[in-house]
Amino acid sequence: MREILTSFPDALAEAPRWWVALSGGADSVALLYALAAYRDFASAPPLRAIHVNHGLHVAAGEWTDLCQRHADRLSIPLQITVCNIEPSGRGVEADARRERYLAFEGVLAEGDILFTAHHADDMVETVLLRLLRGAGPRGLSGIPRERACGAGRIFRPLLNTTSDTLRSAVEAAGLEYVTDPSNLETEQDRNYLRQAILPALAARWPGYRETIQRAAGLQAMAQQRLSQLPLPRTETAMGEAALVIDPTVDVAELAAQIHQWLGESDIDSPDQLRLLELSRQALEAGWDRQPELRWGNGCLRVWSGWIVSVSEPNEDWLFPDEIVVGEPAEGDWGRLGWEPAGDGPGLPSGARLSCGTSGQIKSVTPLNRPQKPTNKWLQEMRIPPWWRPYLYVLKSEKGPVWVLPAGPLSGAAELESSTAAPGLRPVWRLSSSV
Repeated sequence: MREILTSFPDALAEAPRWWVALSGGADSVALLYALAAYRDFASAPPLRAIHVNHGLHVAAGEWTDLCQRHADRLSIPLQITVCNIEPSGRGVEADARRERYLAFEGVLAEGDILFTAHHADDMVETVLLRLLRGAGPRGLSGIPRERACGAGRIFRPLLNTTSDTLRSAVEAAGLEYVTDPSNLETEQDRNYLRQAILPALAARWPGYRETIQRAAGLQAMAQQRLSQLPLPRTETAMGEAALVIDPTVDVAELAAQIHQWLGESDIDSPDQLRLLELSRQALEAGWDRQPELRWGNGCLRVWSGWIVSVSEPNEDWLFPDEIVVGEPAEGDWGRLGWEPAGDGPGLPSGARLSCGTSGQIKSVTPLNRPQKPTNKWLQEMRIPPWWRPYLYVLKSEKGPVWVLPAGPLSGAAELESSTAAPGLRPVWRLSSSV
């Protein structure tokens, strides 16, 4: 089974841990056994697997049991995560993908590598789907071999291997795998492409996979060149990517900048007419207006001289009722970490704090500053208005001490003075899947 793997970059062998995304399908089973064989043959980091049970199929529990049997057979620890898919209006497939990647981010520690079994057919389908949606160079470059995921990275070693090759390898080894019956339905665009279009392409152009992959490689080169062109990039206090609006450019130039900027993300770009209209509004809008463009999974909003790729807050996020200073926490709302406060204000390690939201507090007293309305202070701290009611507030028994990520309140100084230990500063980062 190891022969399906090509050589890895040297940096992968230096990772603290390797993970395998194991669905139970032929592709991921092949990858699991190939990496186990590689581990037994060469020096490699400790190998673990993660299985995400989306609960969307009646046989989902049986698939989980199969993954556990494979992991036990290879003496590979298996992390099983059960998801509760909440409809977002973006479709079941997108909602499941969001939960799956949240689960991946949840297990990846700093420097860990997650291997996924995306293969040549996935690459071809992705390129064609994005072409039909009007994507530019970034979208048409297909699935990247490697990208960041939480504190670790995803690596896809099978992008040049066909699905048939992987299935044949699994069957030749006598390994059991599952087939998701929903893959045979054609209501979903990807399934329709796989079941109806690609067989016709194969009959006329047998080498279509290699041709499309070659074209994707050329688009990736074009995108790399574009990404080197200067763009006035920035980000909001919430970590949302943003583009600074240059008022001296015309509408067409700003639209081209937006398209290039979006091309550096995983977001498919909207069509040209909508980009031109957003650009026109961005150049003409007063500072009190927030024109926006929504499409697919994306939202761009004009605010304070920037075009922001918006991450919407969710009222259903379950932030912990209590946190302990110095202990990290994470959830669908993102990650809470800690860093030394240095000469600045901090919180004493080990202190137990309750949590609330900024929308529950009418006024605050920032550190070394007079009391003022909460919304006014958050405006001064350049917190985007769509986030201002939803920031998390850390509170001691005497009152609020910190607003994430805006900064410390007067109560922080009083709390810190109660101990001689160096203080810690909270750091809240949104999940990359938000």
